[in-house]
Amino acid sequence: MTLRRQTEKQEETLQEMELAAELRFGEGLQLLYEGWRSGGVYLLGYVAEMLLKISYFRYRGANPSDLVSLAPARTAGQVLIPGIAYESYHSLRFWAALLFETRRWQGRPLPAEVADPFVQRTRRLYQTWWVEMRYRQDYADEWDVENVLSDVTWLRDHYALLWR
Repeated sequence: MTLRRQTEKQEETLQEMELAAELRFGEGLQLLYEGWRSGGVYLLGYVAEMLLKISYFRYRGANPSDLVSLAPARTAGQVLIPGIAYESYHSLRFWAALLFETRRWQGRPLPAEVADPFVQRTRRLYQTWWVEMRYRQDYADEWDVENVLSDVTWLRDHYALLWR
């Protein structure tokens, strides 16, 4: 059975996405260690995307075994953050703002000690990473690598606080 066939058969659950985020984090670190800046930054950006998505869905009450359904998030975004594009569900800005505003709207905002760095780090990640990087040559410099690594590590370390 081909790899594509195997992965297509695997249902896309939050738990599967969490496991993938951990794997991509390790792979991204390995690429950075070997000097492949853009590849490492690219994978770590996907880790940030997955962590933000999972955090949003978990905050909304989804269980790890629940299937991922992105369309309802887009609908919620049109109400809560109408000026922010979802970018085919890959926008770090969209997912960060949706999580932040959903919590605020429901009267459970992120605590200040988490909210301030969350906003700063996700904003910087959005300015550094986007899904279309895959079609571009390597423009990442050491500053980009340090920032993305620091910001994604922060998201990973504070992940549970984002949705609890």
